[in-house]
Amino acid sequence: MNAEDILSALGEAAGTAGQYLKQFSAWLWGLLQEFFSRAAIGISSWLSSLTLPMAPTILKIFSNKTINAAVFFIVLLYIIFINIYAFILYGSDKKKSQTRKARRISEKSLLKACMLGGAAGGLIGMQVFRHKTLHKKFTILVPLMFAVQLILDSVILGFLGFWAFF
Repeated sequence: MNAEDILSALGEAAGTAGQYLKQFSAWLWGLLQEFFSRAAIGISSWLSSLTLPMAPTILKIFSNKTINAAVFFIVLLYIIFINIYAFILYGSDKKKSQTRKARRISEKSLLKACMLGGAAGGLIGMQVFRHKTLHKKFTILVPLMFAVQLILDSVILGFLGFWAFF
């Protein structure tokens, strides 16, 4: 047996092994797709079977797309309005600080508006009005709250949007 015969035999063996590997990977891919499809259907049916006691009827969670869409838009409107409110608070406090009004908005109220979901509005208000940008408490807490709320809002709206529209 010479080198060409050995290489030819190895090539045939590798080609055969490659065919078997290709068939095995296709079978495994189909198995994984079937598993995840069944898992998604099972989880979806389990979630739709969860119930909350209501007087006098029982409300099924995630089964009514109209209610899910309404909850989605209520949460979305809350997020929009609390951010507009925080933005207005920062602008109002800046205006009061320039005119030397006695009744300014407390730092606690500004941070509370940001903590209740208005961190984006507070952060934009800080930059637009150049207000509270030298206070370490605000330059650290407000962007930190913004990052946390960005993640939470994305998760909450994504979850509600999924159940409302898909």
